Amino acid sequence: MNKNNFWISLKTKRSTTIFALIALIGGFLFLNQSNVTGNIILSKENPINIISIIGLLLILCSVILSLYSIKKR
Repeated sequence: MNKNNFWISLKTKRSTTIFALIALIGGFLFLNQSNVTGNIILSKENPINIISIIGLLLILCSVILSLYSIKKR
C-alpha cells in the first residue's frame, strides 16, 4: 500500500467508525480513572484532573467522528 492509498483508506466510513469506537472506549477508560469525592472542596490540591479532561476530549472526538460517519454518503 503506497502513501496515497493509505490516506484514501483513512477517509472510508469503516475506518472513521473504528476510530470513533476506539476513542469512545478510551474516553470511558480515562474518565473512569478520576477519583472525585465530596471532600474535593476541603482539599488544597488542584481539583481538575487532567486524565478526566483527556477522557472527555476522547468522547467528544468519538461523537464528532460518529456524526461524520453517519452524514458521509
